[in-house]
Order: sequence, then structure tokens, then C-alpha cells
Amino acid sequence: MSDARLKDKKWRINNLYKIRNKAGELVKFKRNRAQEHFNAHLHRLNIILKSRQLGFTTDEAIDSLDDTLFTPNTDVLLIAHNLEAGESIFTKKIAFAWEKLHPQLKVLYKVDNKTSKTLKFDFGKKGFSSIAVDTSGRSGTYRRLHVTELADISKKFPKKVPDIIEGTFPAVPSNGRIDVESTSQGASGEFYEMFMPAWEWQQEHSGEPLSPYQWKAHFFNWTWDDDELEKIT
Repeated sequence: MSDARLKDKKWRINNLYKIRNKAGELVKFKRNRAQEHFNAHLHRLNIILKSRQLGFTTDEAIDSLDDTLFTPNTDVLLIAHNLEAGESIFTKKIAFAWEKLHPQLKVLYKVDNKTSKTLKFDFGKKGFSSIAVDTSGRSGTYRRLHVTELADISKKFPKKVPDIIEGTFPAVPSNGRIDVESTSQGASGEFYEMFMPAWEWQQEHSGEPLSPYQWKAHFFNWTWDDDELEKIT
């Protein structure tokens, strides 16, 4: 495992991490077509309307863990739509990928703290990095934030939405990144109100957002699901 390869984030993402696939088999994580497209067209603020089973939460978990491991002083927070989902994301995706990491790499890291929803790594004089999953995140400053199923949160737990938008979004600095993803829950709610203006602006101007403070909308419907396409071809 050469140092040159380890400096290449794209190589690391597609070669270092293990997941369980839909059949429950232990496999090497490799980005699918939708995940590749999204990561090739990133913006600082991303809002993603997507079909189910495209694996965006898995991709975000792996990519965030990679940032935590390879960039000292990086704090990442993933916000789940409920406690059960949060525990599942942390245990089955983040902690699992860490535990299955090649022993030659794991030995290079000192785990400063591990709980049921947090991994913190000690880089010595270079500082610390951490990755956590929770249902909110008002306290703390995060280099990177991912919110999963915001439309579902808006529908079932509307009181949590201001805490996320007004309390957590400002905790990400101007050089940080926020990704918000969700399946559709109808033409109402905070996710819809965030996604549609960004999407309509992009369709009208046929271009990228002009400001790092402007949301970029990404839309991935069922035609991005290669497994589903195979069923009808």
C-alpha cells in the first residue's frame, strides 16, 4: 500500500473501506454511478433530492470517515432523522468501516474516544479529529455536516428543524461543507422550500451557483439506480 495511493482520496474511497452490501455480504466499498456524479459536481452547500437505495448516506459515512482519518483537526457531524437511524448509521457504516480497515492502517491511529455515536482520533501535536452521528448538533463547530432525510424530519419532527438550520448550519465555517439529502415527502416542508428555489435557479441559468453561500441542488431519480435498471432491461 504505497504512500502515493494513500494521498489520493478517490483511490482511498474506492479501495480502503469495507461495507455490507444489500445481500449482507462483506465487500469493498466502491462508488456507484450516482455517488460518482455527485462527488464530481460538489459545491460547498449541497441539497440532494434522491430516490431510495442509491446509497448516499453510506457514501457520506465513508467519505466523512476518510476526511476524519486523513485530515487532522476535522470534526464531522451526521444528523439522522431519528435516534434509531442515527445508531444504525454509526454502527453499521462508520464504526463498521473503521473496524474493517486494514490492520496496517489501523495501527497508525490512536483512538482517543469511542462511544455509541462518536469516534475521536488523536493525532498528537497535529490535534484531534472526530466523527459523530446525532439527531441535532447545536453545540460545537464542524468542518463538515451531513443531514439525512430532512423532509422526513420536517414532517415528523418539525420542532427539530429550526435547531438544525438556525443552530447547526451556522456552526459550519465558510470553508466547511454542508450536505442535505432526502427522499421526497411532497410539495411542502423545509426541504422542499430549500430544494426548489435552488433547482429552479439552476434550470433558469444553466449554471453553477455563483456564491459559496448559495445552495446547489442535485436530483437523482430511479434511473440512477443501476440495479433497478437491470430489472427492466
